[in-house]
Amino acid sequence: MDVGLPASSLARFSQAVREFNTLLVATIMGVVTYILVQWMLPQMVSEDLLSLLDKFVGVAWPFFMAVTAYLFYVIGALVVDAFELGIPRQWQGTAQALHWATEACPLVGLLTTFLSLLFALLAYGEAGPGRPETQAAFITQFAIAFGSSIAGGVLALVAFTLHRILPPTSGDEERANP
Repeated sequence: MDVGLPASSLARFSQAVREFNTLLVATIMGVVTYILVQWMLPQMVSEDLLSLLDKFVGVAWPFFMAVTAYLFYVIGALVVDAFELGIPRQWQGTAQALHWATEACPLVGLLTTFLSLLFALLAYGEAGPGRPETQAAFITQFAIAFGSSIAGGVLALVAFTLHRILPPTSGDEERANP
């Protein structure tokens, strides 16, 4: 059936449909994940999301949220590709971004850990030992240190796994021959 559209317009429309399907699947998976977390850990989700992230991950939460959103996008793209809900995708840029996330997430978690430990020592130094306020600030900063390290490690593990299950591209000898 000829619709009378030029091939470039049809290709752009097909890419737009593929990206729409990818975003739709990623959004659905994000909502389902949020519902499951709320169901399994209701005390965690009872707080405001931003204060919860700031409480457990610290100043690196925007970075971790951006990486999480991208990982959901990649999962959506894999689902769209597996069920052929759009034209085939070039995975080379996605593979590079996932490799970067695999390397960057633990390092950002580690930097946030060091920053939190620095804040803990500063709070301890300012208030002095034996005061309840000092102990509370010290423990809060340690919680952020552990939370940011865990978040960085988990996101790196997910990015590494997604990078390994991507369809191989033409210039990807490392993943094509394991």
